Amino acid sequence: MSAPRRLRVAFVVPDLGIGGAERHVTTLVSRLDRRRFDPSVVCLGREGELFPALADSGVPAVALHRAKREAPACLRDLVRVLRETAPDVVVLRGYSAETLGRLAAVLARVPRVVVWVHNCGDLEPRGALRRLVDVLLDPVTHAYFGVAHAQVPYMVEHLGLPRRKVRIIHNGVDPSRFDGVADPATRPGLGLQEDDLVVGIVAALRPEKDHETFLRAAALVAAADVRARFLVVGEGDRRPALEALARELGIADRVVFTGARDDVGAVLRAIDVFVLCSFTIECFPMALLEAMAAARPAVCTAVGGIPEMIEDGVTGHLVPPRDPAALADRLVPLLGSEQQRLALGAAARARVEAEFTLERSVQEAQQQLLDVAAPARTAAGVRRPLRLTMVLDETAVGGVELLMLDVFRTFDPAVVEPSLVCLRTPGPLAEEYRAAGFPVDVLDRSGKFDLRTLPRLVGVLRRRRVDAVLVPHHHRASLALGRLAARSARVPTTLVAAHDMDLTRVGRRCLPRWAVATLWETDALVLLAPSQGEYLHREEGVGRRPWSRTREVVVPNGVRVGPLPDGAARAAARSLLGLPADAFVAGIVARLSPQKAHHVLLEAFAVLRRSRPAAHLVVVGGGEREQELRRLATDLGLDGSVHFTGVRRDVGALLPAFDVFCLSSVHEGVPMAVIEAMASGIPVVATDCGALRDMVVDGEHGHLVPVGDAEALAERLSGLAEDPGRRARMATAARARVEERYRLEDTARGYERLLLELAGAGSARLPDGRPVRRSRRRWSVAPDAAAQPGLRR
Repeated sequence: MSAPRRLRVAFVVPDLGIGGAERHVTTLVSRLDRRRFDPSVVCLGREGELFPALADSGVPAVALHRAKREAPACLRDLVRVLRETAPDVVVLRGYSAETLGRLAAVLARVPRVVVWVHNCGDLEPRGALRRLVDVLLDPVTHAYFGVAHAQVPYMVEHLGLPRRKVRIIHNGVDPSRFDGVADPATRPGLGLQEDDLVVGIVAALRPEKDHETFLRAAALVAAADVRARFLVVGEGDRRPALEALARELGIADRVVFTGARDDVGAVLRAIDVFVLCSFTIECFPMALLEAMAAARPAVCTAVGGIPEMIEDGVTGHLVPPRDPAALADRLVPLLGSEQQRLALGAAARARVEAEFTLERSVQEAQQQLLDVAAPARTAAGVRRPLRLTMVLDETAVGGVELLMLDVFRTFDPAVVEPSLVCLRTPGPLAEEYRAAGFPVDVLDRSGKFDLRTLPRLVGVLRRRRVDAVLVPHHHRASLALGRLAARSARVPTTLVAAHDMDLTRVGRRCLPRWAVATLWETDALVLLAPSQGEYLHREEGVGRRPWSRTREVVVPNGVRVGPLPDGAARAAARSLLGLPADAFVAGIVARLSPQKAHHVLLEAFAVLRRSRPAAHLVVVGGGEREQELRRLATDLGLDGSVHFTGVRRDVGALLPAFDVFCLSSVHEGVPMAVIEAMASGIPVVATDCGALRDMVVDGEHGHLVPVGDAEALAERLSGLAEDPGRRARMATAARARVEERYRLEDTARGYERLLLELAGAGSARLPDGRPVRRSRRRWSVAPDAAAQPGLRR
């Protein structure tokens, strides 16, 4: 049996002069797996300084030597080259390449076209002609690659690119090329002394790199440190003006302009602190990655994708753009502390090794190229992504809204293209949905009987050509209007997601009677756990009559499972909360509402304090009961031991401070906070309500106690406080439980499988080969190995 043909990929660029994007191209093509890929490169203009590197790596390359004014001849030559090489995919970078390359790809009948975007903005507004060209050429563009998540708003909202076509692949470097060891032999050739403290910037001398801020900050640093010297690595037309500014600031003898260098690794060994001070459009700069790989601390402006690379105070420092004083304020202490420089540099290199290696970047690029060449959706019989719209009354900082934001981000854009509609107001999370690249429509519903809402919603669904509408059960207006609008707009699929249960405890229902009586109009009811389905059948009449029946699908909530927090994370979290390092700490993350019954936890904690007077309780969240609960804590004599933090968005950073996670709720579904705590390796003590019995096995991952029983809750907390070994065993089991059942990726794949099945994709399997089990009345998406089973009658 013959081996499959290699994928032919042609990269088309303006030239290969020295620059971050150009180095990205030459590095990537030389590392593509030649068993699977057959790369080539076309330069529309001259070769450029990096062109010889392609010959050294054996990648075929050609330069057309065409100027911008020779566009017709350049197009003709490019069509000829593409016909000769017959690529399966053409990858384009740079405006001239994007325009001529797409036209040439159409004329040469190249099957797939990718535009690789390396900027986060435009120095000057795009003219009407360029915007028109981009619109006209989008239908023949199969994907837009980016290098930083910060590009997504620019690409989607500013450029108007379809979110489903945008794919982010971080740049990467080979850490083995940068040993991080200072090399005294390099300094004399740069005009530096061995004992100088050197601050360096590596960037082309272009306006957006803002070398003026670097030089003005250098003047402030020089006034504070006589050993400070400054290295400007890069070339450009602005060099005479920058040299003049150095003379004007009185630091000409402190600044070395090296011009362009092809030995960046050697130059970095001569630098003590690295700087980038761009004021705009910086994406994922290669120079910064290389400095981090060389274990150099960096002080950079917080623009573009730089905050995705630098963790402020851990791997370097972030400062505002165009602020020389702020830049100098960070540089002076760094130059004065070798220990701090070494610590930040080591953390920077560790982050590169963990997240930004060249190997990882190349692997991701290869996978994306393969996906573009043979999109997953065609294997499932779907010609384009399924357009899913979630309808809410408004976004709130709650479990469902945060979960679905993460699920939207995790969807395969080749399978699902999500969007959001808010009937009344946008709410606090709408901007986060927009920033992630998902369209958000707000209909300004003014009241319960606003008759304009339904036709507006129908109009949005028709305009977006929506394939599926998703409504959560707790938004009553969207539960009614969303399904009615979907039917009026002839949307093929309607889903209702139920995220609660045990509401009979408080005299309420999860699904209103009218919603149960019209379930036959809904294509599927999405459940979080088997026990939730049993509750809805037993207590609310789901499935009892023909009109109350629909498909029922279990898609558990999930979280993104990161590295297990270590001792340093625990110490940092306790420092952040002002907690003693050796105290027993219990914590709860939940809205301060009657549902969560915090008063039960406070009463239990008061009992615990009798035997553990040094124990602390952290209460994360805000809500209508805050003042009442603060008064109760005072009345119970808990002042100083109970810490109310208010609403926090850095919960992940706080969780490592907890020894035990608590939940005292009256009713629940599958609470996200519990999953997040278990993912952080924290045992759980919670009331036995909702689907917690499906999540926490009593005695294995923590403990379950009766609802409202403060004495039982206190007893379990006391037992765990006295037995660190048992806590550690439960912590390990809790983490394993999340890894097995509650990964965010599995939640997204579950929704994808459901949507593909309801769309009539013609196959009962996803492209990854996992099946979809079906039954006559109820069915469940087949989970990965060892995941919880679907509903059973």
